[in-house]
Amino acid sequence: MKVEIQWKKLVKPSVPTPSDQRKWKLTSIDELQMPNYVGVIFYYRDNAGNPGVDISQRLHQMEESLSKTLTLFYPMAGRYIEDDDGCFIDCNDLGVDFVHAKVDGQIDQLLHRDPDMDLLEYLSQFPNNLVGNPLVVIQVNTFECGGIAIGLRSTHRISDVHTMAIFVNSWATACRGNVDVTVCPNFELSSLFPMKVSAVANWPPPRIIGSKEFTVSRFRFSGDAVSKLRALARDDAKDSMGNNFQPSRVEVVSALISKALVKIDRCGQGEERPIAVYMTFNLRDKVKLKIPANSCGNFFSMISGRSDQPAASKRNPEFNEM
Repeated sequence: MKVEIQWKKLVKPSVPTPSDQRKWKLTSIDELQMPNYVGVIFYYRDNAGNPGVDISQRLHQMEESLSKTLTLFYPMAGRYIEDDDGCFIDCNDLGVDFVHAKVDGQIDQLLHRDPDMDLLEYLSQFPNNLVGNPLVVIQVNTFECGGIAIGLRSTHRISDVHTMAIFVNSWATACRGNVDVTVCPNFELSSLFPMKVSAVANWPPPRIIGSKEFTVSRFRFSGDAVSKLRALARDDAKDSMGNNFQPSRVEVVSALISKALVKIDRCGQGEERPIAVYMTFNLRDKVKLKIPANSCGNFFSMISGRSDQPAASKRNPEFNEM
């Protein structure tokens, strides 16, 4: 598949940001994040139930609603600044990048095969340097079949995945014409977790040791499959954890993949070795501090699951134990 950029423009907030909100201070957690762009791609097949809507009309609607959404999420339309006092966001309303690209293929060709990492990068392009560039980049990719893939990139210095979810849901609500009922974001985390030092954290580029290639795989789980996994985990855990055990969707899928990796490693090594699984964890509703659910910025931690089972043991770990 070939991806061709059609145009790129800056979308600014529909209402100027007040002067007293011009400087948004980052938190001590924000300052620790690498200044790279993280993101997600949303895929939509052509909506056969809404015929007669051409792509230019859809793009205009998305652009207009994005502008209204940025009025609420005004720091995202600013620029990252580093100076002698540290780092902050200048909420100058310069805007976010809004890009339209055409893809010469069908969206199902992309969804029903192993991920092409080079192609995914073209579907969600972003700047190499954070300073002076837009903090958010949105790329709308249109396919020959009418399908759309929306790539969203945001710098990790200002947002975690929870913040991105709030932003995307608010934009989607505004795009449906309901801007008055969008969630109003909260940007007060910096008052709770101010930066303790003025020095800017200069992260070195990551090192790749050796020439070993990494394997990228995609696993698709239907809603029914996840429901069956949750039921299986509950049944397995009745004796040890009681009937109140209610694993989340993330927990059961992570446990299934972890158990598969343990089996693969055992087959390759001939014995069982310790394993650790790490993932990010939203702290907003998990701490004693009263952090609003709509608080934006970085407020997460890393959690780990470990298995230090002795190598001599051949007992197969149960699903609910992972």
